[in-house]
Amino acid sequence: MKFTTKLLLFWVSVFLIFYLAVMVILLVSFGVDANLGQLMLVFSVTGVLPPMLITAFFSKKLDYMESENINPPTFRGQKKEVLAFKPRSEGYAFHEVWQIMDRNWIISFSDTQNRVLKFRTDSRIMSWGIGGYVRLTDDNYLEVIVYPIFESSKDEELIMNQTLQMMKTLFDTPPAAN
Repeated sequence: MKFTTKLLLFWVSVFLIFYLAVMVILLVSFGVDANLGQLMLVFSVTGVLPPMLITAFFSKKLDYMESENINPPTFRGQKKEVLAFKPRSEGYAFHEVWQIMDRNWIISFSDTQNRVLKFRTDSRIMSWGIGGYVRLTDDNYLEVIVYPIFESSKDEELIMNQTLQMMKTLFDTPPAAN
């Protein structure tokens, strides 16, 4: 199941639980009389429509994370780094990158032939997280691009900076001195 669909279902279920709790309180405490059709209509408008609009607003970035598009992203607010990478084994450099990435982030797409990975961080109630793109070049440089799902978030700006710093720590090897 696509991440976008999972996210929509998560938010609808959160709204449903909240809505049911409010309706039980109103029905029991205040004796409000409502039929099932009215309750379903109100939930459709208040519990399904907002998550659909929010998900639609972010769908371009969310869908890119899982798409087979291997071109680098072109989203506003993204940051880019190029890191030198010295693999332990020359023939398996991309697999080494993949293993390191898999230990630290959620890989949403990988293409071994083109040496491209897409990843994301967890999305939480207060933060949508970030998405990322990594491509290993033939001369063992990593092109890293991270982008926020919600551009105006200071938390996501911090997460982007931390992610780039962590990638520098994990992958960047200084060039050999002559």
